[in-house]
Amino acid sequence: MSKHVTLWGDEFAPITSRMGFLRASLDDVVDGLVTWRRAIHGVARVEPLAGGLRDHVLALEPLTSAVRPRELVVATANPEWTAIVDCGYPYGDPISRIGHLARTMLVQGLAVASVPSSPEAPGRPARRACRQFEMFGPVTTDFLNYVRTISLVQYAKSWRFDANGVVQDFEDVAAYENRRTAERFTAAMLVDYCAELGLRPFDGDFYPGPSALVRSPAVSPPGSLVLSLRKAQERSGIVPGAPR
Repeated sequence: MSKHVTLWGDEFAPITSRMGFLRASLDDVVDGLVTWRRAIHGVARVEPLAGGLRDHVLALEPLTSAVRPRELVVATANPEWTAIVDCGYPYGDPISRIGHLARTMLVQGLAVASVPSSPEAPGRPARRACRQFEMFGPVTTDFLNYVRTISLVQYAKSWRFDANGVVQDFEDVAAYENRRTAERFTAAMLVDYCAELGLRPFDGDFYPGPSALVRSPAVSPPGSLVLSLRKAQERSGIVPGAPR
C-alpha cells in the first residue's frame, strides 16, 4: 500500500479528506441529522437523490468556512453503515456531527481523516499530512462520548502520534512503539481498522447510494471564504492524482 491513502486520488478533496460514518440506515441518519439542524436553525430541507457519493459530491459546492449549510448523506455498500460529508473549508467537520448523532441516535459512529502531504511550490502552499481514526458511541466516557481515538499529525518536519480511550481488539498496539513516529499509525493500519468495523472508506465502490442532500439556512459571516472545489484545492495545496 502507498504511504498515504485517499478516496479517488483526492479528486474531491478536501470534501473527502475527512468523512463520518454512523451505524444506522440512511433514513434514520437523515431523520437524526434533520432533527438536529431544525433544533439549531428552525428549518432544514431534504432532497432525496438517486445515486451515490461520486454522483452528488459536487452538490456540496461552494465550500464555505465557518458554516456548513450543505451535508450529503450516502448509503454505503454495507447496509449497516451510512456516510456523511459536508461543504466545510478547509475541511469538513465529521467529529461534532458524528459525536452528537452517535449519542442522540444511540448508535456507533466513526470519523476518519486521511490527508497526504505535499511540498510547497510556486503559488501553492505546503500541505501537512494527518491520519485519524475516531470512534464514538452512545456512552459517556472520560471525554464526551469518544470511545477510541488514534491520530498521526505532521507538524513541519516532525510528527505527533496520540492514542486515547479503550484499546480495540483489532489494533496493532506494538506498532505504536515504533521508533519512527511516522510509522506508528500507517495507511495500511487505518484501512485495516476500518475494515474490522465493516467499512471501506477509500474504495470508490463503497458509496453506491441512494443519497440525500440536507440543506440548512446557516449563513456565512462577513469575511468568511466561499470557494469552488477547484479554488479550495488551489488554496490548500491539494494536487489530485499526485503520487503519494
